Amino acid sequence: MNTSTRAAAFSDLPIAGVGRRLAALLYDLLILAGLMMVYGFVAIPVASVFGKLNCQPETLDYSPCVGGPLFQLGAVAVIAGYFFWSWRAAGQTVGMRAWRLMLANPDGIRLTWGQCLLRATAASLSIACLGLGYFSAWARADKASWQDLISKSQVRLLPKNKK
Repeated sequence: MNTSTRAAAFSDLPIAGVGRRLAALLYDLLILAGLMMVYGFVAIPVASVFGKLNCQPETLDYSPCVGGPLFQLGAVAVIAGYFFWSWRAAGQTVGMRAWRLMLANPDGIRLTWGQCLLRATAASLSIACLGLGYFSAWARADKASWQDLISKSQVRLLPKNKK
């Protein structure tokens, strides 16, 4: 499929609504919860052994490990890695697949790493503002959220698979 055909096919799809986007985000939060459990399961023992942090497994006091900037930076890396990898590899996270959403440039080409960074930053800001960046899409004719506008990307609704 050439670029013009791909762009026509992607731009022919309807733009995803806010409800579907938030539902996909909820699914992704469940995936992230699991990833963070695995991260904590690995990172806390590593930090207590190699980091010479004052983690106290015998008293179950892990606050020096979990409260440290290195642990938190690793957590941000896990979260960003999940989204960046999903967006770059397939244009979809697990939640987006469940709700038949596709993320790409307006011409149907996958996001660049820079667009992923801009999108993640804008989405974090949107969530920090109590979802205002998502809900503002209701007021726009093009249904674009803050992260769509800043990263110059679109989320489209894929058609149902015919069986």
